[in-house]
Amino acid sequence: MENREIDLTKEFLSLFGKKLEELPTVVMSYPSLKRLILRNNHIPSLPTKLKHLNNLQFLDYSQNCLTSTPLNLWNLKSLKTLVIDINLLTTLDSRLSSLVDLGSLRLRKNKLNCLPQSLSSLKSLKHLDLGYNVLKMFPICVCHFEHLTTLLLDQNRLRELPKDFNRLKNLNKLVLSFNDFVEFPNEPFQNLTKLKTLEMNGCALIEIGDSISNLINLVFFSVRSNRISFVSEKISNLDKLATFDLTDNLLTRLPNSVSKLNSLKIIKISKNKFSQFPTSILQLPNLTHILAWKAGLQKMSYIEENGNNKKQNTTHKQKGEPNGNNNDYNEENEKKEKKIKKKKENGNKTEKEHENENEKEKENENQREKQRGRGRGIGIGRERERNMEIEIQKSNKIKTNQVPTKEITSTNNNSHLGELNFFELGNNNLKKLPEELFLKLKNLRRLSIRNNSITDLPETIFNIPHLWTLNVINNPIKEISCKIQQLQNLVELNFQSALLKAIPAELYLCQKLKKLNLCNNKLKVLPKGISNLDKLSKLNLSLNKFETFPLEILKLYRLNILRISGNRLTAIPDTITKHLYNLNELDVSNNGIYFFPKYILKYGVIRKIYFSCNNISNLPHQLFFEISDLNMSPFLIDLSHNKLTSFDSNWKNIPLRGLDISHNKINKIDNTAFGEKTMELHTFKVSHNNAFIDLPILSELPNLKILHLEGNTLSKNLINVLNNEEINDNGVEGKNKNNAVGMKNTIKQTKNKDLNKNKKNNNNNNNNNNNNNNRNNNNNNNNTKKIRFTNGEKNGKKTKKKRFQSINDLIVNPDIPLKTKKGRHLFFDEKYCPIFKIGYSEMQGLRQTQEDSIAIHPMINKNIHYFAVFDGHGSSDVSNRAADKLGELLINDINEKINNGGQLEIDALNVTQLTKICDKLFKEFNQTLNKLMIDLSGSTAVIALIIKNKLYSINLGDSRAILIDNEGKAIQITDDHKPTNRDELLRIKFLRGTVTNNGRINGGLAVSRCFGDRDFQPWVSVKPVIQCFDLSRKDKKYLVLACDGVWDVLSNQDVADIVTQNANLDVETIAFKIKINAYSKESTDNISVIVIDLFPNINNNNIETQNSTDLQFNEQKKNAEKQIHYAKQLLNRFDQYSLKLDQLIENYDHIFMNKNNSNVKNNSNMTNSGRSNKMNAKNANTCNNNNKKEKEKEKKDNNKGKTSNIVHKNDNN
Repeated sequence: MENREIDLTKEFLSLFGKKLEELPTVVMSYPSLKRLILRNNHIPSLPTKLKHLNNLQFLDYSQNCLTSTPLNLWNLKSLKTLVIDINLLTTLDSRLSSLVDLGSLRLRKNKLNCLPQSLSSLKSLKHLDLGYNVLKMFPICVCHFEHLTTLLLDQNRLRELPKDFNRLKNLNKLVLSFNDFVEFPNEPFQNLTKLKTLEMNGCALIEIGDSISNLINLVFFSVRSNRISFVSEKISNLDKLATFDLTDNLLTRLPNSVSKLNSLKIIKISKNKFSQFPTSILQLPNLTHILAWKAGLQKMSYIEENGNNKKQNTTHKQKGEPNGNNNDYNEENEKKEKKIKKKKENGNKTEKEHENENEKEKENENQREKQRGRGRGIGIGRERERNMEIEIQKSNKIKTNQVPTKEITSTNNNSHLGELNFFELGNNNLKKLPEELFLKLKNLRRLSIRNNSITDLPETIFNIPHLWTLNVINNPIKEISCKIQQLQNLVELNFQSALLKAIPAELYLCQKLKKLNLCNNKLKVLPKGISNLDKLSKLNLSLNKFETFPLEILKLYRLNILRISGNRLTAIPDTITKHLYNLNELDVSNNGIYFFPKYILKYGVIRKIYFSCNNISNLPHQLFFEISDLNMSPFLIDLSHNKLTSFDSNWKNIPLRGLDISHNKINKIDNTAFGEKTMELHTFKVSHNNAFIDLPILSELPNLKILHLEGNTLSKNLINVLNNEEINDNGVEGKNKNNAVGMKNTIKQTKNKDLNKNKKNNNNNNNNNNNNNNRNNNNNNNNTKKIRFTNGEKNGKKTKKKRFQSINDLIVNPDIPLKTKKGRHLFFDEKYCPIFKIGYSEMQGLRQTQEDSIAIHPMINKNIHYFAVFDGHGSSDVSNRAADKLGELLINDINEKINNGGQLEIDALNVTQLTKICDKLFKEFNQTLNKLMIDLSGSTAVIALIIKNKLYSINLGDSRAILIDNEGKAIQITDDHKPTNRDELLRIKFLRGTVTNNGRINGGLAVSRCFGDRDFQPWVSVKPVIQCFDLSRKDKKYLVLACDGVWDVLSNQDVADIVTQNANLDVETIAFKIKINAYSKESTDNISVIVIDLFPNINNNNIETQNSTDLQFNEQKKNAEKQIHYAKQLLNRFDQYSLKLDQLIENYDHIFMNKNNSNVKNNSNMTNSGRSNKMNAKNANTCNNNNKKEKEKEKKDNNKGKTSNIVHKNDNN
């Protein structure tokens, strides 16, 4: 048996993962064995006979749960590589020193706190890995490994290196990341002249001192995620440095000597506090990559070399950078100006005289520096920097005097940034770019200036011959220069969220263009020449002002993706796919299209069709019967938010993968609409149609995974089938015995005893709420629809309930089939809050699967409302379980705290108490996920818990919630938990985790707090952040919860603007518009969003200006009354004032009636309603007028009649 289980070879033997507890004796029978793998077993020791394997050179003993060094390991005298990673060792046996031929020792991910001194005899050791241990003191024995070339000490607790560290003269690579270094090592680095790679990321370094000059052969230097605010001028000694990473520090300037790093190819200064771009970087001749993303930049300048004063002017500009010591710089500048004057006056002096004067000036400057250091507390490092600057200036002066100016200008101009390929300047506050800079960038391939405040692009950008990608997202640029035609190699052009009103016709000359993004501009037409871009494969024209479909697009036959949503289109060509026969995705959502194209499925290979939020009422007959043979793969069709009235048997002719017909006017879902071609349908959304849905819909769709049914009437049989779905206590969904489909069920049974006790009370409350809701529907027919309950009710009559414990006990979850939420407008307790409305929207987007889940539990009991978005990754498993169980568990714990013995009143619940409840619950929930052996998937969570008049935000990860106040301003109420955040980085570091250069935990996970992700624990935390907000003042209008698929492309204020601009629409449509905006702006993730109108009784259109309108009305009223009184006095004397009186009265009526109407109707109908109400008011006043004398006056004099009429109207009102 052993021979069969073991993979036997002559020189190589692997026993990986065999669950062995001792080494098989058969291993001893191979004397020629050279490599032995014992990884992932439970072998605590080795037999003594193992020493007979005289040729064994490589041994992997990782993952064996070792707490001590295996016995007899030291008998393997010929061993050259020993790997004991991922064990529980705290120290090593001193007898390992007998392995004198050992060249590589790997002890990564143990619990080592020291090494025996006897190991210093391992003179042949070249590679030593001690990463991920708990070393607080550097092992002295390591200083004796004189042949050591690679030393890895990352993720320990080291604070300093010993002086003898400089004995490691052959060291080539040193990794000290994620330790506790505060000061940059000085003496330990003195003799490390062969060191080429140094990494000190994630420490607590404050500055890079002069000792850096000792590492003269350094090629790669990374100090990201520290607190560095100063870099020594002696960095210029690293003339072989190729990569310099300063990301995520506190730098405000760089030394001028950086310009001498002639070998530097990559420099990263992102996430710092520069206000002006360091000009020293712009003088590097061999630079290929500059990354200055989110570097705090506000200004950028480029200094040309002109004459003898070039060096001086450059120094002056660099040292005059903001945030520096401006007082010192001003004094030095005055000194330089004096020197220039002396040169002009004494131009004939000899070189010796110049040298004598410079020496005197140097002595005087040293004295000044000492005085400054005493008076202002300048550190030693700063004094050294100033001395170095003086020496550099002196040497520069000598060079400029010896070399002709013309030669310097010609050579340097050709070399500066001549090799630059990638320039990242995104997420800063730049307003202008220097034109001279781009004259040098002849080899630039990619340029990104996204998210700045740039209004005009320098025309020199269009002179870059090899530019491939130009990213100008979110800049207020109003036009594109016609010189863009010079970018003959341009492949991708992104002008999303600019202010463009037109596109230059010369764009068609960019013949290599493949991707063009013009989303969110003000375009109305396209130039005719755009049809010549025959290589264009992706075109995004969404969120513009197109009123007619641009026919020029029809000639772009290679187009694969066309997005033109959010415009004003009313029709698109019926044969669009005949011309665009390579089109795979068409998005024309959120337009005003009346007719669906007849032959869209007849030609081409289209797969995704988005026609949501249009005016389509009927589908053409040709759509169902003229389908291309090339189009037999299933389609994804979105027709939600239209005016469709039927869903008939014609649909069975279309092969479908996903169909969304929610929010239409369909009365009945015809079961004959499904057939063989619809068997692959896995997503069917039919919510909010008031349709009658019967049981056969389930049996006809065997592959269905996602089903939205809310807002419809379900048959009794269908409800019974759904009620028979069972969910086991451990959270695993069971299959329906009566249904072979075995669909997951999202309707879960509440086990809370307190809720069951109060079930009758809740039913009574629900009935009261229904009556209130009906009254609300009658008053708001424009914005609300009559919604029938989907749980236990049919045609408004109660039926026998089986599974549904209460109407409130429902869950909405995109990856589980049944989608139900409370199908009515919902109420808080009237004492604390008015009615509120809920809308949600979600889509799979560009991901292969939908991994998000949404949970909505309004009125889960009398005072508690629960809403949540769970953003899954890896799969939807964790997000589904969280949406299914977490809300119920949380409410149960809160109720238990409140009701058991009266320990806590609901009004007394605060953040501290809720934090204790959530901490305990989230840990237990995560432990349950681990026990279920869920795969590598996980999920973030953002939860809004409304308890009476308080809102509690609970979040894990980068999903986010915002409040929108009455003025339309966004208020973020959660914290994004990303590994790159300073606090999260320190926490991960403390737990011996790492954050790699791509911002991921151990290179894999992009969030630092979430459920699941078992392999990334304990670095991934399940401790939520909870905040509390008061809603009693009613100054917060909307609550929005969304996953990062929204926030990656939309800012908080962007979302707030979408909500307020569409405040006259229902919240379901608002949620849809947020989703479609995110998708239009190139979101690549799943998209899920919940919108809650907290106070819908407040007039949406007057949210922003309610207070200001009151003040303006009062002032206008007073002014009108004064002018009318003044006109009355003059009326008896001058007839010509009668016309003026009429005008003033009309103005007064207009102001007064508009004020009254604003409290009843929206501002959009204010003019018409004002006129009608004005006439009604006048008629009412006339009818109520019983004064005969006033009537006689009206007959005699019309003007006086008008005056009396307005007076009586004022009295009545």
